[in-house]
Amino acid sequence: MAAPKIEEISHEPMDQLQGLEYCIDSNPSWGEAIALGFQHYILALGTAVMIPSFLVPLMGGSDYDKVRVVQTLLFVEGINTLLQTLFGTRLPTVIGGSYAFMVPIISIIHDSSLTRIEDSEVVTSMNPYMIFH
Repeated sequence: MAAPKIEEISHEPMDQLQGLEYCIDSNPSWGEAIALGFQHYILALGTAVMIPSFLVPLMGGSDYDKVRVVQTLLFVEGINTLLQTLFGTRLPTVIGGSYAFMVPIISIIHDSSLTRIEDSEVVTSMNPYMIFH
C-alpha cells in the first residue's frame, strides 16, 4: 500500500488545536468585529494623540498644528491597517506612531545647529498648506 501524498492529508487547525477559537481564514461575527475594531481604534488613538501632544509644542507648533498631526496620523494608521488586513497576514496589527523614535526626535528638536533658521519666509515656503492660505 502506497503512502498518502502530503496534499491528500488534511487536518483542519480547529481539529488539531482544541482550544483554538479562530483560524487565520475564519472571521468573527459582526458584533465581535465591531467591538474589536473599536478596541483597535482606542489603541491607535492613544499613540496618535500622545506623541504629537508631546512633540508638537517642543517644535513650536500651535494647537492647530497638533490637530493636523493627529488627523494625519489617524488617517495613515487607518490606511496602513486596511492594507495589512486586505493584503497582508489579515491580523489586526497596530501600524502607527512609535515611542521608539521619541529620543531621536527630541535630540533633533534640541540640536543647536538647527536653530539658525530664522527666516519666516523660508519656513512658510516649506509648508504647502501655508502657501494656499
